[in-house]
Amino acid sequence: MKQQKTLEAAALGTDSPPLDVVRLEQFLDLQQSLFSGDADGLAERLVQAVAVFLRVGGAAVGIVEDGRYRLLAMHGLDDTYRARFDGLPASDEALVRGHPLVLPAPAGTGATLVLPFGSRASRPDTSALVGALHVILPDGGLPDADVNLARALAALAGVAFAHARQAGRLARVARLKGDALSAMAHDLRAPLNALVGYTSLLGEGAFGTLTDEQSQVAATLRRQAIELVDLLGATLDVARLETGQLPLRIETFALPDVLAALEAGTFARATLDGLVTWRPARDLPPLCSDRVKVKEIVQNLVDNALKHGADRGVDVDAVLAADGGRVRITVRDRGAGIAAQVLPRLFEPFNPGDDRTTGFGLYIVRCFAEALGGRVVARSEPGEGTAVTVELPLAAPLR
Repeated sequence: MKQQKTLEAAALGTDSPPLDVVRLEQFLDLQQSLFSGDADGLAERLVQAVAVFLRVGGAAVGIVEDGRYRLLAMHGLDDTYRARFDGLPASDEALVRGHPLVLPAPAGTGATLVLPFGSRASRPDTSALVGALHVILPDGGLPDADVNLARALAALAGVAFAHARQAGRLARVARLKGDALSAMAHDLRAPLNALVGYTSLLGEGAFGTLTDEQSQVAATLRRQAIELVDLLGATLDVARLETGQLPLRIETFALPDVLAALEAGTFARATLDGLVTWRPARDLPPLCSDRVKVKEIVQNLVDNALKHGADRGVDVDAVLAADGGRVRITVRDRGAGIAAQVLPRLFEPFNPGDDRTTGFGLYIVRCFAEALGGRVVARSEPGEGTAVTVELPLAAPLR
């Protein structure tokens, strides 16, 4: 115990001048680097930055896994140092109680200042992240300010590793969800494609001549089957949004044709009942973009407007923006409107606001619009309805 206290006193060293501005900026840069970049390289970045920042000959970091202590990375140290700590039981006093510990110097290195993070004394949950930052002390120890900085870095390291672990879990969940949705899409596409094919044959008279009414029913079934195929693709895109791998299928098409397909298909009944008015400009140039995603944008906007429009009608306008390089699609309802404090969160997934829950619809609108190089804004006044405008470039950016 006496030897340990002597070593701890040596670690503190002599008093030093107050922390200067340059050092503070370096510390803030180091802190930022811990929470940016590749999570897989976090341990290597940490030990190298700590060694450089504290001006010490070596640094290491380790965590407890499956009841054993494992060094994740070292800087300025060799395998002899790794062998000294790797595989130790997690019952080590410094890790269990969370107290800093100075260990005697082995051959070839200085004494080691061990700074635990996530100790089990304060977090008895056995799944909690537990680890330690190792700093090789120079002759004469570290100044007080540097010891305090080292302790702060150990605490930051614990937070950074916990965030990285949580991010890894979320990424795995997203991959599993994406795999499940992909499997579902594979199982559903075959019957949907068969439905599209057979309704096309019916409409063409392959199974006998149809009456006008039967032809209309067959055409409606075919349109709805195609809608389901597109909806299935959009569902998969939602999963891809979370993994940052949203594909774009660029083609040239006319925006009024997309609006006409929605008018005759998904919103045929609402249009016939006078609840939706479609007003595309006549001089719209063709879009070079993702037709299905543009269609999903409009469909989600109209769905949301009908849901909250109090049956007072929805207007869909599509015009060329003043700069001539973008189209502007505006969907306007005459419902109760949205409170000002809710508008900034309107395009977040499953965001409740006032008496409404937006679900995924407006979130998809925002993500699809941004993926196509555009943007979306909402304007609303309580009691006067809501207008949501999407601006899209005539040519989506290439990835």
